[in-house]
Amino acid sequence: MSNSESTESLKDVQETVSSVYHDLNNPLSIVSGNAQFLLEIGREKDLDDQFLSSAQDIQEAAQRMADSLHQLTRLKEELEDQV
Repeated sequence: MSNSESTESLKDVQETVSSVYHDLNNPLSIVSGNAQFLLEIGREKDLDDQFLSSAQDIQEAAQRMADSLHQLTRLKEELEDQV
């Protein structure tokens, strides 16, 4: 693969990472915010442990996804340094 082709491939990867980040970040923020809201209401209303556990699971999964998106962003920045 030539240097030009390699640079173009890196740019394609950067664009894909940016697109994935933007497509997932906003909906993920909504899911996370709503899970946090459900946890707060569940605690205020003293709802059962199964409800609270489910809301906590959603919150934790959303956080793991957010962490993965941030890792993708760091990867994109590292790739930018190579171009």
